[in-house]
Amino acid sequence: MGLSLLLVATATEWAGPARLPRELVRAGFDVSVFAPKRALVAKSRYAGAVTHLPDAATPMQWAYMLAASLGEHTPRLIVPCDDTALQLMMTFVESPPPGIENSVRERILALIRESLGDPRFYQPSIDKTLLPPAAEALGVRVPPFQIVSGVDAARTFADAQGYPIVLKRAFGTAGQAVEVVPEKAQLEPAFRKLIAKGDATLWKSANLLIQAWIPGKGLLHAVAAWGGVVYAGMTREVLMRSSATGPSTVVRCRHAPEARHFAELLASGFGVSGFFGPEFIEHEHTGDVYLIEINRRVTNGVQMGGLVGVDLCAALAAALENRVYTGRPDIPAEEEHLIAEFPQEWLRDATSPYLRIARTDVPWDDRRLLQAMLEMRAK
Repeated sequence: MGLSLLLVATATEWAGPARLPRELVRAGFDVSVFAPKRALVAKSRYAGAVTHLPDAATPMQWAYMLAASLGEHTPRLIVPCDDTALQLMMTFVESPPPGIENSVRERILALIRESLGDPRFYQPSIDKTLLPPAAEALGVRVPPFQIVSGVDAARTFADAQGYPIVLKRAFGTAGQAVEVVPEKAQLEPAFRKLIAKGDATLWKSANLLIQAWIPGKGLLHAVAAWGGVVYAGMTREVLMRSSATGPSTVVRCRHAPEARHFAELLASGFGVSGFFGPEFIEHEHTGDVYLIEINRRVTNGVQMGGLVGVDLCAALAAALENRVYTGRPDIPAEEEHLIAEFPQEWLRDATSPYLRIARTDVPWDDRRLLQAMLEMRAK
């Protein structure tokens, strides 16, 4: 028997988590899934038991179904596949729901705490309005910023910094919480737009983050950590995105020592366990790396690590079994891998030259999953 692991998802079309069962099984895990029936991750042939979550489940229903699905068996680890699943796990710890038998509730609380790490830093590590000062205190470089609750304060900051600037609400996913404001006339509409969307998440915040815009390349650093210690990580430089602030579709995997150093500071300072993914910008002139945000859940880089010889799943297995990870902890200097993410780049542009010149991560050995991905184009 391998290490028992539960993947928890609420989103249905996230491709990265759908590849993860294969990588986890290869690393020695026994994988089960708790997700909506239509979720791509539930289609993988490498997933063992699959518990289907109703598409419109409330947070309370989610908690009760999770408790029921675990029954008498507690997996060694629970891994969130998307931001809503992550927030549901974190709020379970913060405010355990009533009506769940005490021993079951305590098992779930212990499982989530061990799987994610120190609960004191759950919200500061993912709330975009709390993260910059917390990261700065750890020695991680962040763009000049201010937390604002009104458009006048935002306007004052932008006038002092110069345009473009970046506005963010506290929570959001896939670029939906971010507005890049190129000029003064667009500041107030962007501010109102983000404030209006603020009720779509489990945690609420009346504030927005305003940041100086850093010209440069996006760097996505995928990490496997345990107890605040980074076991392995690798960086993807973003070459193409699905939209201006959306997820990556083409990446160059490469060495980025400052991104790794900052990831280690964040893991240690926030007591992180499991997979997480800091996002950075590498300044186009100075090469300085700035933290933009942190994803405390599965990112595409986790499953992609196996493609480039940095096996994050094997690193996490080693950490759980208290043994030395003997694989590569990072991509060495002078080594690069160009990857067109599938189906993301294919959905962005079916004629993209990257689909011909770059390596792709098409799941050829998982026909049901591949078919589900091909059907996404019709949607």
